[in-house]
Amino acid sequence: MKDFTSLFISLTLIISCSITSFGQCSTEIPIPLDNSGLENWASEGSYEDPTGDFWDTTNKIVDINPLSNEPNVLKVTDAHSGNYAAKLTTTTAGLLTAATLFSGTFNPNPANPLESVEFGKPFTETPDYFRVWYKYEPIQGDSAEIYCYLEKGANNETRIATAYTKVYDAQSEWTELVLPFDYESSEAPESITIVFASSARGDIFQGQVGNTLYIDDIELFKCSTPTENVSNNKFSATVFPNPSSEDEDIQFKFNQEREVVLSIFSFDGRSILSKEINNSDNYSLDVSNWNNGLYQYTIQDESSNEVLHLGTFVIQ
Repeated sequence: MKDFTSLFISLTLIISCSITSFGQCSTEIPIPLDNSGLENWASEGSYEDPTGDFWDTTNKIVDINPLSNEPNVLKVTDAHSGNYAAKLTTTTAGLLTAATLFSGTFNPNPANPLESVEFGKPFTETPDYFRVWYKYEPIQGDSAEIYCYLEKGANNETRIATAYTKVYDAQSEWTELVLPFDYESSEAPESITIVFASSARGDIFQGQVGNTLYIDDIELFKCSTPTENVSNNKFSATVFPNPSSEDEDIQFKFNQEREVVLSIFSFDGRSILSKEINNSDNYSLDVSNWNNGLYQYTIQDESSNEVLHLGTFVIQ
């Protein structure tokens, strides 16, 4: 797995177009990914892996570890769409092994397991959103992990953008997850790393055996809004200071007085606050007891529930 310390640095507002619901824009422009529906799999002898050069798994462990009886990434017919999806389950074979489906290449290195994975595949697009459908069966407080990095450099040393979350809560039905990209740089990316892990701390061999994540229909897309839909009187908001510290209030400044509902979510999608703001063009939020990190917010019209604005802020 990769280092997440730079995750909460970016301050970019994700979109300024009009949107129909949280995490979606008025027009989606898809960016193709190889075998994104996980429909195509190939037999590798004792296991199956997604076909093509884009995706790989940790299933090769079963060929080199005599204690490993079966792969931990499986092709299953319980799919969101089409015929197949991927089932990732944390197992143990001497060491705890988190199931991982990722863009890159897995070449097992028993002497140094952390060097077994080469993350990333060539990629030069700049998507706004990362979307996937998932189900989740947690065991004893474990969490799964889903993320996408856009990077550049021979060793992916420059981070361009991040879309990241951990999954905590059980989901017995197929559930849509939409993550915005936070851009740290205006440079063009050269590679993309997409990772699905059944246990978030599997890189240090921690997790719970049986923790299970199902994945299907992986998408990247850009947002577009027709010019004729843009209004000079469009509602907008600014947040300052951004980033802020826990000892100072965050100010929301609106460009017009309007009765709205401000909703704030942690970056893993948990609801933190929902507040009606009536007849005001400014709102002060006390975050003295909030955890450091990146937060998403939506502003909706109180009467129609129309989403007027979407953005992010950082507490550090």
